[in-house]
Amino acid sequence: MHVQLLRLSPRVLREPKSFTGERFPVERNRSYFVVNENKQQQQQKRGETPTMSSTRPNLAVQIAVQWVAWALSAGMTIFLLPFLILFWLWSALTDYSDTVKKKDKSNSKRSLVSRGLGTSQFVQLKDVSIHYIAAGDRSRPLMLCLHGFPEFWFSWRHQLEEFSSTHWVVAVDLRGYGDSDKPNGRNAYKMDKLVGDVCQIIDILGNGKCDVLLAHDWGAGIAWELVIRHPQLVRQFVPMNCPHPAAFVEVISTEFSQICKSWYMIFFQLPIVPELLLTAFGASLFCWVFQRPGLEPKDAKAYLDLYQRPSDLTGPINYYRSMIDPDTMGQPGKKVKVPTLLIWGGEDRFLNISMAHQSAKWAENFTLGLIPEASHWVQQDAPRSVNQKIRAFLKKGNL
Repeated sequence: MHVQLLRLSPRVLREPKSFTGERFPVERNRSYFVVNENKQQQQQKRGETPTMSSTRPNLAVQIAVQWVAWALSAGMTIFLLPFLILFWLWSALTDYSDTVKKKDKSNSKRSLVSRGLGTSQFVQLKDVSIHYIAAGDRSRPLMLCLHGFPEFWFSWRHQLEEFSSTHWVVAVDLRGYGDSDKPNGRNAYKMDKLVGDVCQIIDILGNGKCDVLLAHDWGAGIAWELVIRHPQLVRQFVPMNCPHPAAFVEVISTEFSQICKSWYMIFFQLPIVPELLLTAFGASLFCWVFQRPGLEPKDAKAYLDLYQRPSDLTGPINYYRSMIDPDTMGQPGKKVKVPTLLIWGGEDRFLNISMAHQSAKWAENFTLGLIPEASHWVQQDAPRSVNQKIRAFLKKGNL
């Protein structure tokens, strides 16, 4: 369940930090307000009406937008609560509740790695430590895999096995997920920071170059932004069930069915409530999300084990909370220059397929690979078809 709605770059309303996490000198911030205060005092002495600081209207707009989002979220929660209660009762009767057990995460991770999926490692970025699973020879070209919501590196298990013979395949846990660091606050999940993480990963693990970038759902939303802003870092791009950002905005602005499908993005704006509801109904809701043909119970359980407590979901949900920012509303889209293969499962319950077709006009070298029988979780539902399409795309790019 996805997706990047709008690229974000907030106004700094408190003491700023540098990209490395170091604080700027406090005096630098104070001087701005002292100058404005002196200016207002001089205007009062001359009998003029003091002018407001230019930051105040922006703050007012941001507060207004946030209150509107909360109001919509609260109304939606009140409307949906009876259905959630009925859903919980139904799940109790159908005995979903025994699918989640208390389990040590480190044991779960070791059991997954012991299945031959790869080696568990960490890479230290400027402000977070990122966990990843690597398969193949490190001397080979880098194939970087970015997962979506609410997943972790394990969603790329089929690609780790398939492409380790030709690439060094690295599947990461994005910040806030799995065994990666989980920064506090929604501002830690702004798009600039998410793109910055991937840039650093490519710089450290790939010496500044990613041969193939595989990405799904939220991971693909970040990856679209990466190839738009930094096309020199990626040679070939394969997003899955996530459209170009401009295509998403265009479709959600014109198709009512997509607005209805995206209701959860508004619901996730509420503080605390989504985490409490999702963990209270834990097994029921997540089984409903992941239950589909091709997903074995032991694989579904790997996901369910990650979300035992409300705090386990705060980081992932903060991706959605960070989308509300008036500074980026209505920004024009930019074309992608990197060769792109968009793989799309035709049975996606969350995104209209028109988004896939609209994305074609936002990439200069674009291929659409439809898999009609697959759901939103396309690389897990139809791994053979997905891998074949990727192989053909890579072969075409190497000609």
